[in-house]
Amino acid sequence: MPLFLKERKSLTILIALIFFHFLLISMQVPLGEKASIFEKTVFSVFSPVRHGILSFFRSIGNVWNNYFYLRNVQGQNEQMKEQIFYLQQENNLLRNALQKFRSEREIEENLLEMHESILPSRVIGLDPSNFYKSVIINRGTLDGIKKNMVVLDKNGDLVGRIVDAISLKEARVQMITDNESGISVFAEGNRIRGILVGDGEGQCLMRYVLATTTAEEISEGEDVITSGYDRIYPSGIRVGRIVSITTDTSLHKHIVVIPYFDFRYLDQIAVIMKDPQEFFKD
Repeated sequence: MPLFLKERKSLTILIALIFFHFLLISMQVPLGEKASIFEKTVFSVFSPVRHGILSFFRSIGNVWNNYFYLRNVQGQNEQMKEQIFYLQQENNLLRNALQKFRSEREIEENLLEMHESILPSRVIGLDPSNFYKSVIINRGTLDGIKKNMVVLDKNGDLVGRIVDAISLKEARVQMITDNESGISVFAEGNRIRGILVGDGEGQCLMRYVLATTTAEEISEGEDVITSGYDRIYPSGIRVGRIVSITTDTSLHKHIVVIPYFDFRYLDQIAVIMKDPQEFFKD
């Protein structure tokens, strides 16, 4: 490039910079109450940008505040779930026994003792030979687990009993749907007694109810509850509902019971660490 063109280009840039510098100075010098055309132009161009930046940072602030708010709500929900879990267990154990207590103080003392005897647990494994036979929980001898301890679901309905402490942190629970289980129960209506056994397919059968028992004495839709006569399961725990009653040539009725615990949602369970019958002594 010729020398005079380079000099002309440098001069042009210098003049432009000087002009721009004067414009900036003029913006800072107060010329009256009215804004100049240049100021109006600059403000009109950059005003949307300024509003956009403010909106962006305001949105970030709202997201941040909402994050901490949701974390706080989540923590409160977890605490409420735990409280509901314990209350459901205590309600199930006290449902048929409150009439034996003589004062509010006795009720409070027994509730405290029951609360401390409930051990929350989780199902971590299934029986590979039959899903309705038994499950493995994340509690073992290190947690004080012993044979025949009663196991309830999160709603306080009967799941089964501990049959074996496998390790320090694992134990096996025999479910009431196992065909080798046996529970002394009665139908809630007229307290017709029988023995509940599993069918190995997710349901139970109430056996040894005489075929001569009438429909007025036992009927479909009745609740089945533990009687306590087997000295393993305390009385008053909900087991299931009668869905079918038929009579054949045998001496006993064929009674099908659907358990109240839902196998599909059997995740959190409760192990009763003490014999609940001890709390109901006169």
